Amino acid sequence: MTGVRRSRLRTGAVRWGLYRDGQNPRAFVELYVVRQHTDRLTGADERFEEDADALSSAPETSHLIEAKLPEG
Repeated sequence: MTGVRRSRLRTGAVRWGLYRDGQNPRAFVELYVVRQHTDRLTGADERFEEDADALSSAPETSHLIEAKLPEG
């Protein structure tokens, strides 16, 4: 996952983390924040993503939008 981390950060992620599931110690969640999607993946980046996807039985993607709270 080190290669995946480097790839994400190089291609636009502003934050990256790998978390272990508290109920299933063999399950992990990759979380990263990007400002926008880009098409800057190299061949190596694509292989890192394919290797990471192979570790997952059902990868899920979510697109979250920041909720702005009123100040005060």
